[in-house]
Amino acid sequence: MELLDIVNINDEIIGTSDRETAHNNRYLHRIAAVYVFNTNGQLYVQLHKKSGGLYDHSVGGHVSKGETYMQGAIREAKEELDMSQPLQELSIFYPDESQNSMHMFGLYTCIAKSTWKFIPNDEVEEILAMEIKDIQKLMANEPDKFTSGFIATMKEYTRLKNTK
Repeated sequence: MELLDIVNINDEIIGTSDRETAHNNRYLHRIAAVYVFNTNGQLYVQLHKKSGGLYDHSVGGHVSKGETYMQGAIREAKEELDMSQPLQELSIFYPDESQNSMHMFGLYTCIAKSTWKFIPNDEVEEILAMEIKDIQKLMANEPDKFTSGFIATMKEYTRLKNTK
């Protein structure tokens, strides 16, 4: 059973829960998201298997109890993309409170090594290389094609990078 740290909007640990209970009760818990770019500056976008094919972060997943966001991001990158390389932290944030999110995000980036090749696996069937501006345009026009987590992290990424 996967255990998660339950946090408040200041990211202070206030309890522990299993994943199912955290989701059923909408307890705020931690998610690590990684934006993996290729050497041409395109973002690898995952077609999220469990959501029925919505666009999602390159890498994303729950941060286990006792893990840091960085540890969770590194673990998820290995599990989902078989990628092991240094990550740069961009932000630890709670999305716009009007969304009533149950996720506190740790957002990271990296540039895939030129030798890395994606191999479909149990976690990820397909990834697409996309330009940030094209993702933002599609997200603005057809938000239902994206996971809510990806929308939240792209808003934060845009704010931080001041890209539009």
